[in-house]
Amino acid sequence: MLSWIQYHILLELTRHATRRYSELRPKGVEGNLFMYHLKGLIKDDLIEKYEKHYRLSTKGLQFAGTLSLETGKTRQQPKILTAIVCKNDNDEYLFSRWHRQPNVGLVSFPHGMLHFGEKLDEMAARELAEKAGLIARLTYRGGVYVRGFRGNILDRHMLVHLFEAAEARPGREAELRPEVGEAFWAQLETIAPGDFVPGFYEIAHLVHNCPSGTIFDDITVTIPDA
Repeated sequence: MLSWIQYHILLELTRHATRRYSELRPKGVEGNLFMYHLKGLIKDDLIEKYEKHYRLSTKGLQFAGTLSLETGKTRQQPKILTAIVCKNDNDEYLFSRWHRQPNVGLVSFPHGMLHFGEKLDEMAARELAEKAGLIARLTYRGGVYVRGFRGNILDRHMLVHLFEAAEARPGREAELRPEVGEAFWAQLETIAPGDFVPGFYEIAHLVHNCPSGTIFDDITVTIPDA
């Protein structure tokens, strides 16, 4: 966890390309204490020394993109996910029941958050393998924006890239992660709305009410106030 002194240093280097030691050190902070926190940022590869100046490293520049200049704190960012829609001949969908927070016991299409540098199609294949132990022919069907509020507070904000799976078959069993969740097949109407991960009840019904192969072009769904 970053100290307020480290936040101060990073914020200064977010506003300026380079800064000297004297320009980074907050007034009233003793030199040894300041140097301790400065060295911590260097050790964590967030900043680097360049001649007589300090500047953000590549990792630091990435971190700076999350900093608010108004508050000096990191901002919560919308999540980017991929989700896989897979349906069998019995009109059943492939679902995952989650074994970990924040969704313990809840149900959704197999999905996960995009890893930095990962391609969408690679991620979709990985999620299907990890959540269900399956491989399939995956076709991209577009994105759905999900926004949900608790009172006046935005509680959930994500972009879900949907992939449609065909010719699903066992495979990549070694990649299956049962500690994350359990895969199962079920007809949509057998699952109560309150059993879904927030946003996925709306996504599931959106998909269910559209023909196979539908392209979802940045559709927005809003979760009812909890």
